[in-house]
Amino acid sequence: MQIQFITDVRGKKTAAIVPYDEWERTEKAKDILEHVYLAGIIKERRGGKTSIKIDGLLSEEGLTRADLEG
Repeated sequence: MQIQFITDVRGKKTAAIVPYDEWERTEKAKDILEHVYLAGIIKERRGGKTSIKIDGLLSEEGLTRADLEG
């Protein structure tokens, strides 16, 4: 994999250009981690006295149903 960097006038790296297939793998990994994270939250809250709808749970975490459907 060959990564290229974009730098500012001082030579500080400000962005990276990665091959598309590597980016796709990274995005898929992030999706999996998000689902694992949500599953952990749900498991942690299961059995609690207060009930909350899934939309409320997602909202608390800064997510929407659309985020999960992608």
